[in-house]
Amino acid sequence: MTNQIFTDNRVRKSVFPARIFGASGNVENVSVLEEPVELQIGLSETHLAKVNGKGFVVLDFGREFNGAIRLLAQVIEGGGCQVRIRTGESVSECYAEQGEKNAGNHHTLRDITVTLPMYSDMEFLQTGFRFARIDFLEDKIVYIKSILATEVRRDLHPTGGFTCNDERVNRIFDVASETLQQCMQTYIWDGIKRDRLVWIGDMHPETTAIACLFGADESVERSLDYIREHTPLPAWMNNTPTYTAWWIVILHDYYEQNACEDYLKKQIPYLKGALKLINGVVREDGTIAADGSFLFDWPSHESPDEIVGVYALWVLAAKKCRKLLETVGESSAECDEMLAKLAKNHSFNVKKQKQCEAFLVYAGIKPAEESYDFLTKDGASGFSTFLSYYILSAIADSGRHERAVELMKDYYGAMLDMGATTFWEDFDIERVKGSAPLYRLPEKGEKDIHGDFGKHCYVGFRHSFCHGWSCGPVQFLIKKIGGIEILEAGCKKMRIKPVTAGFTDYKITYPTPYGTVEIVLKNGKFDIKIPPEVTLVD
Repeated sequence: MTNQIFTDNRVRKSVFPARIFGASGNVENVSVLEEPVELQIGLSETHLAKVNGKGFVVLDFGREFNGAIRLLAQVIEGGGCQVRIRTGESVSECYAEQGEKNAGNHHTLRDITVTLPMYSDMEFLQTGFRFARIDFLEDKIVYIKSILATEVRRDLHPTGGFTCNDERVNRIFDVASETLQQCMQTYIWDGIKRDRLVWIGDMHPETTAIACLFGADESVERSLDYIREHTPLPAWMNNTPTYTAWWIVILHDYYEQNACEDYLKKQIPYLKGALKLINGVVREDGTIAADGSFLFDWPSHESPDEIVGVYALWVLAAKKCRKLLETVGESSAECDEMLAKLAKNHSFNVKKQKQCEAFLVYAGIKPAEESYDFLTKDGASGFSTFLSYYILSAIADSGRHERAVELMKDYYGAMLDMGATTFWEDFDIERVKGSAPLYRLPEKGEKDIHGDFGKHCYVGFRHSFCHGWSCGPVQFLIKKIGGIEILEAGCKKMRIKPVTAGFTDYKITYPTPYGTVEIVLKNGKFDIKIPPEVTLVD
């Protein structure tokens, strides 16, 4: 293992409240907290809110982000006051008590009690949130100059993008892109509130979207290296066999985009060991000796369909591993052996889980036309945030791009209608019926879209409302609508066959190591521009 010290190149941005959601107790002049102020506390402040005894204020920062709460306090009776700070990805989460609907300090602190000194400028917490509730717990007079947030993120500037004549689609794309970028910290995280970990098996949607927006990014290599260095063979990455298979898939796709040969060569010894591991659980009849540690995705976990998703992932990993080994002149005989065994298995009949069916298409096992009816039955019901790209991709591969766009709008648009400014760890479109949006408290007879749903590890308020894997619309709109295929590593040869997909106008940009590809649809005609180093193949 190599010891590496990275410079934290993230930037800090001050975010003032977009609105005061509510206040209780004897709180005077609370509206001043909505106004930007000079962020320096002084002796003669005139721009102050006054809390006269116990009370609280709830702030809405207008969008979700990764960061901290910052309080500027002037005079406090007695020199200090106990305050309780609660943040939430929804209004109801920042009202919840510890343990209520699974509210808690999971992976980050979001509910603390601290002493607020007078003449102070202090930051508290480091988590993902949109809302904050500040309770003043003592019968004291407290003067507050400002309560704001400090957003912490990398200063990212995508060169890839998608804009079109449909504003609903533009909004979905922008929120998906923002969700991804919030999770592109020094390493790639699952979420900014919970699961600030390198879950390598969850990253493929993120790394695929990163390729579409940035081409290469340092967070990808750091994350791939981190999990490799912290998983000495013969251990499974993240203690989950499927995650080691995903590492192979991500490595292949990163190389295909960027042709980083020196980086690839460093991975070969581990790659060969990882291949031996995943081949080792394939029986001679092509079935996989899976146990409860094999996770395809949470919605399908422990269902009869899960093994189908695992099977398709094994096929995909073997195919991509073979290409990588051949690239560096290594033998791919074990890949061929593994694929030959897998080819004997034909028991992949999906009953319910759309993402498992879609992955059969993505892995090249099943024609998209045969899966179309199954994937579109009941519309966007049964979609998965983690695997949405593969579902939409399989529908588009059947030639029904317009239908795929419609279902994307239904599924992701429903989250927008519930107040999402970043997309969620999990979402079932059926939850919208009778539920209050996240930006207000539920009324009598309404469900809480945040606290009343969830399964597995994301029950109630533990559910992450900014999860990087839900960025599927990014790569779907850029790659599938743009008809973009990489035919030679580093984008030296590409096929570009865009479709209208129901749009009248759009512009797609896609990064390559040589510059940006541009695809424009206008007045029913396509205009494609490519860097001179890139060759287009029909």
